[in-house]
Formats: sequence, C-alpha cells, structure tokens
Amino acid sequence: MKRSVCIAGNWKMNPKTLAEAEELANQLKDIRSFHNIIILVPFPFIYKVKKILSDTYISVGAQDCYTISSGAYTGATSVEMLKSLKCDYILAGHSERRNIFNDCNSIVNAKIHTILNNNMNCIFCIGENQEEYQKGLNKETCSKQLTEGLSKISSEKIKNIIVAYEPVWAIGTGLTATPDIVENVHNYIRIWFKENYSKDISDNIQILYGGSVTPETIDSLMNENNIDGVLVGGASLVYDKFTRIINFDSLKI
Repeated sequence: MKRSVCIAGNWKMNPKTLAEAEELANQLKDIRSFHNIIILVPFPFIYKVKKILSDTYISVGAQDCYTISSGAYTGATSVEMLKSLKCDYILAGHSERRNIFNDCNSIVNAKIHTILNNNMNCIFCIGENQEEYQKGLNKETCSKQLTEGLSKISSEKIKNIIVAYEPVWAIGTGLTATPDIVENVHNYIRIWFKENYSKDISDNIQILYGGSVTPETIDSLMNENNIDGVLVGGASLVYDKFTRIINFDSLKI
C-alpha cells in the first residue's frame, strides 16, 4: 500500500543562536516538495521559525512538552503554550528524553494523551538500546513501548500519531541499521497495530525511521515497503544535506 511520505527534521538543542535559527529557516523557505515536511525546533526559536515558514508547506513542531496546563512548574512548557504558537506537531518519547531526562513509558503515555486531547499531532518515538538489540529484544522492546505508550489511546486518536522507530544503538555509534533490519522492525510495528487496533489503522499509520539518516542512506531506506519517511537529526541542520534527503530517489514514488 502506498502511504504519504513524511520527512521530519529534529534540530535537537541546535543551533546556538536565534540568528542562526532564522538563517536556516530562511533557507528552508525555498524547499518545494510533495511530501509532509516537519521541522522540530527548540522552544526559544519556535515563534520566529514558525513566522518565517508561515507561507510554506513546512510544518513546525516542538521537541517535547509537559503534561500540566499551567502552574508552579518552573522550566516546563505546556501543550497549550505550544498550541498558541501554532505548533503542528509535538515529539514524545524521543530516545534522548528517555535516556537523559528519564521519560519512562508512563510519562510518555501521559504526554501523548495531553497532546492528542488538545487536538494536536504527535510523533511518538520508540526503539531499543544496544544491549537490547544484541540480546535480540528489539521487537519485544518496541512492543512494550507501544503497549504502554499508547495505553488507553483510542482508535480515533491514533490518526493523529506518527510512529518513529529509532534504534538507539545506531545513533552516533558507528553501527548501522541496514534497510533490511529497519524494514523487519517496521513490518513488526505494523503487525502490532493490526493486532491491537485494526487492519485499517495498520495500513495507514505512518512509520518513520530515525537513526543517523544521511543523504547516503536515504534512497535505500525509502525503497522499503514499510518505511514511510525519516526522522533526521544532524543532517536537518545542513540545508544541502536535508534537501537531498527530502528529494530522495526511490522506486516507491
């Protein structure tokens, strides 16, 4: 089945200044694509980047959120705040949030509920670490993260979710998740949705791959049947690299 393609760029804690963020956003204004292009921007830069890209087809999203609307939560950013900035997407469960900031599955689930209850779109990240991969537990890990992360999320709400599979062991380690490895896990994820939701949801949900995606790897990845796009890290900060990824050469298109 042919699904639409999504290319998401996660700037993480980059660039260092607002001026650099504005420069990059202005470069992106010239991108023309039939795909769904999303830029996930650090909190301080969202307003300006959204303004610069307001007349383009590029969506702007946030990299995280808190689960409470307002109150004495110093340093937190609510979904309502992000919605008021006209963010289109919010990331939940990214491996760095899980590993560095201790976002467990229950916290990720609470964030997803908050995002969806505010009628916003969520990019939900899952994936195993190196130890789990070496023990052959990649599918079991993904299943647990899907089950607990999507607990009590209705079939109606699922339509506002994009899943991103990001094997932690393939990010910045020099190790490579081959297209065959990624396709195998993506196919398993699709089966999970069929068994836990419905065939229609399984057929239509977008599953992205995130794991050191580069211009050199994008074409082979996008030729796999169950890879519907990518979540790009460092390459999304370099205009030439990001545009090459967006304009991938694939037999699927």
